[in-house]
Amino acid sequence: MKNVRYIHEEDVTWSEFEWLFKKKYFSERYLHDRAKQFYELNMGCMTDDEYTSRFLDLLSYVPYFTGEKAKIQSFISGLPIALKDRIEFNEPRSLEESIQKLSHFYEQPKSISKTKPGSNSNVRNKVKWYM
Repeated sequence: MKNVRYIHEEDVTWSEFEWLFKKKYFSERYLHDRAKQFYELNMGCMTDDEYTSRFLDLLSYVPYFTGEKAKIQSFISGLPIALKDRIEFNEPRSLEESIQKLSHFYEQPKSISKTKPGSNSNVRNKVKWYM
């Protein structure tokens, strides 16, 4: 059995190991900047996948952010109002569920516009083909 500064490797979870590693090898300033980016994260022009990936990456720099409700609220708070309201209305119980709902609601307007009755996109495509 290996002991690293009196820590048994069997007693350390992966997230604890990551935090200990970052604490040892990253500067305090770097960790502070990442935590600040986490708290200021907004979806803006990102896609749902980009926002989710960035959120999860920055979440690893704030290990004291452990409550599921706090994670959900932080994830939702960076979304545009329309998406935020729809996800909050469905009351997600986990961060994973919030991410799934974002993906669902983010893609929904795109699929509606493609199949919307009376949409002129098919007509425009046919007109272009004829010209």
